[in-house]
Amino acid sequence: MKRAAILAAWLLLAAACVAAMLGARYSTDMSAFLPSRPSARQQLLVDQIRDGALSRLVLIGLQGGTPAARAQASRDLAARLRADDAFAAVINGDAASRERDEAWLLAQRYALSPQVTPERFTPEGLRAALQGSIAALGGSAGLALKALLPRDPTGEMSALISQMAGGPLPNSSEGVWASGDGSLALLAALTAAPGADTDAQERALARLQAAFEAAAPPASGVRLLMTGAPVFSVDARRTIRSEVGRLSLAGTLTVFFMMLAFYRSLRNVLIGLLPVATGIAAAIAAVALGFETVHAITIGFGTTLMGETIDYSIYFLVQSGAGGHPEAARQRARWLRSYWPTIRLGVLTSVCGFAALAFSSFPGLAQLGVYSVAGLLTAAAVTRYVLPALPAAPVPPGSIAWLGARMAALRRAMQALRWPAAACAAAALLIVISHGAALWARGLSGLNPAPLALQKLDERLRGEAGAPDLRFLVIAPAATADGALAAAERAERLLAPWVQRGDILHIDSPARFLPSAAAQAARRAALPAPDDLRQRLQAATSGLPIRPERLEPFVQDVAQARQQPPLTASALQGASFDFALQTLLLPREGGWAALLPLRLPDTLAPEGIARLQAAVDQALAGAPEEAAAKTAADSMADSAADAPFFLDLDAQTAVLFGQYLDEALLFTSLGAAAILAVLAAALRSARALLRVLPPLAAAVLLVMAAHALAGTPLTLLHLIGLLLIVAVGSNYALFFNQNISGAQSEGGSAAALASLALANVSTLIGFGVLGLSQVPVLHAIGATVGPGALLALLLSMSWSARQPPACGPEKERA
Repeated sequence: MKRAAILAAWLLLAAACVAAMLGARYSTDMSAFLPSRPSARQQLLVDQIRDGALSRLVLIGLQGGTPAARAQASRDLAARLRADDAFAAVINGDAASRERDEAWLLAQRYALSPQVTPERFTPEGLRAALQGSIAALGGSAGLALKALLPRDPTGEMSALISQMAGGPLPNSSEGVWASGDGSLALLAALTAAPGADTDAQERALARLQAAFEAAAPPASGVRLLMTGAPVFSVDARRTIRSEVGRLSLAGTLTVFFMMLAFYRSLRNVLIGLLPVATGIAAAIAAVALGFETVHAITIGFGTTLMGETIDYSIYFLVQSGAGGHPEAARQRARWLRSYWPTIRLGVLTSVCGFAALAFSSFPGLAQLGVYSVAGLLTAAAVTRYVLPALPAAPVPPGSIAWLGARMAALRRAMQALRWPAAACAAAALLIVISHGAALWARGLSGLNPAPLALQKLDERLRGEAGAPDLRFLVIAPAATADGALAAAERAERLLAPWVQRGDILHIDSPARFLPSAAAQAARRAALPAPDDLRQRLQAATSGLPIRPERLEPFVQDVAQARQQPPLTASALQGASFDFALQTLLLPREGGWAALLPLRLPDTLAPEGIARLQAAVDQALAGAPEEAAAKTAADSMADSAADAPFFLDLDAQTAVLFGQYLDEALLFTSLGAAAILAVLAAALRSARALLRVLPPLAAAVLLVMAAHALAGTPLTLLHLIGLLLIVAVGSNYALFFNQNISGAQSEGGSAAALASLALANVSTLIGFGVLGLSQVPVLHAIGATVGPGALLALLLSMSWSARQPPACGPEKERA
């Protein structure tokens, strides 16, 4: 009856976990590794990473075919995407777009031009503007200006075109944007869906692919290249799914056949996989119930959980099944008395190491903590209660004796190398100390799942397309979009002295494309009535080679501008400027933010950037002199985000992820302290503690030193891998450093050694396949835990007492 109840409870648990998994939402959004409770200013950075325009920007390159074929494909593709509601804006520099933009600028020039002031339309102001326009007729653009002079004698159109161009533009070939060498036609598209919605981004990219296939048939020879955050996100999810499936299958099959060869029983192999499968299901279910989404990295981590949880079933089947079948019940009872306490202590140390991560303010880190604790506890519980209730077959004694004898010989050899191993560990410690903070990667780059080729393509297309460098920004937050535009206008006026001195080369602002309502009203108020304007023109043209009657189109345009309704964002739809507006004016939780990208001199040193930031922040905030002493970290932590402020995205990302890394290391240290406390309380022997801890610490140090010497910065996933080394290795160290009672049989000793060997090989397989992954986050775990687990086993042997390994019920006493 007890056995039936246990199996029924296990089946109910498995069914509940599967139901939770099926109802969960899954995500590859890297914002899971952003703080869940950011400060007000951090929130602006988080919003930009999660849902800003850069998270929706797709850069497109058309390669191959003839220049004419690429240009035609560019025009056709742009037209199809503009008609698709999956895309908010598309630009490719085609002639039709330029003509449409120029017509829109001409119609809206008096609402857009900052030169429209009351002084501009006095007789003196008009005369000065007319003289400038007449002088420009002798330049290279003289013919175009001459045709426009009757409508725009003050030169507002020319000034606006110059202002809008501002930064570098792509080259043009065959009437569309092209790369510098002419081998690529270039387009840029903004998806309509939020950047964090990977499903919507995948649908948009599929529609883009379909639009390209319709625009450029195979006969044209034109090929499609795409990059940008949506491409990264979709490619990452596809790659992670593929890699996890492929590697999980490879690892599972390898372990399966290895177990089959050793157990010589399909039933035992399937029983041995039950703790793994149940642990992974429970872990995913726990994350699904505790978080809004389950991150793909967390799912990838499920592959690694097999590396430790399968050890539990190996210990049970080998250590309890060494005897004949008639004695199976007695063997299992002995296993529960003699071996389970040691395994339970190993599980507890593993849980202590991961539990601290569950309290992280970074959802991604907290997910990994919850996942690990739930998976380990469930797998251990299934091993303890469910496996003894199942009819396992006896393990062939010959297999146990053969493997145990070789492990005993290896143990004796490693004991002779104890001091050389200690010297290697000491050298590794010196290497780790010498690298210091440089050992750790700060930022998302180490977690970027995009392959290197795609990252290089992104860098090339971004440079060729003249995509704005959003490293240096002035952020102008406000409660409303119009308030953010007004704040951007004020910030641009305050920054004018730095532009004049050349400290800032150029400023982009969304207010150039959509001025605030107040600015538009002031400009309309500056426009004189038609009769008044005619009188002023009469005086302004006196002595100039132009008659006022010829400027009647100008009078009519001004009269029309006086009656026009205020410009709104919807008025920009269809114009290329809508692309820029969506890039620089962003909705965010609780309000809006205007982004003003700054182009700084390339020669500006980091110290100069810091001084410029302090001075700009002081000017923008109107703060006292001491505000200049604020550091970047202080600026990020400041909750007063209502004033515009300077933001160096690279520096602030380093600050933000420095906090994330520091928190991860802090929680890991707390977990290590908990492990130490648990082991000290359980072993109750300083000598035993000194035999258990050094192998684990040495294995971790050797792996860290190897990464340092290889030039591989450590990331979150490496940190998780180091925790897994401790989790897996603690079982080895505990078994090797507990004495056997005098009554322990030689067969029991061989079974313990054989189980450790089999567990270690399964761990090497489980994590070794991850080391072959093309996904950096999976490769990081595999390249850390695989070598670390082997080192932990060998070092546990070398540090063990010169007695048989830990198989018995008695603990060593000091």
